[in-house]
Amino acid sequence: MKKSKVLLTVVISLGILGYSGTETEAQQIISFTGYEVTYSGAEKYAPYSERQANNKGVVNLSNDTGTAWITANMKNSDNVYRGGTTVQRGKRATFTAVNAQVGYKYKLGLRKTNNTGGGKVTIKGSWSASGG
Repeated sequence: MKKSKVLLTVVISLGILGYSGTETEAQQIISFTGYEVTYSGAEKYAPYSERQANNKGVVNLSNDTGTAWITANMKNSDNVYRGGTTVQRGKRATFTAVNAQVGYKYKLGLRKTNNTGGGKVTIKGSWSASGG
């Protein structure tokens, strides 16, 4: 009886580990650095990320100098909006994907959210079309 309980515990543990591994693998994390963004200028696009699962997108900005808010919009190759969020530097945010399909690549448009002093800000971080 004791052996079967140990075996059952091992099987359940392996099942849980296997499940969490699948969640981690279902994302393609793309890094970007040195992006100068402004409030009134055009969006700067981070490299494409392939959507590998039907979950939320995620953007993670590094904690560098300043506290500017950044608008991040996921778009397809035709520049059609597929989800987005606002996020402060040094923070992570998830967003719901809108009509985004698994197996397709998306880009992330970045722009300063508010017209505050300082004009442009330089940001770096990472993002995934299916990482949340």
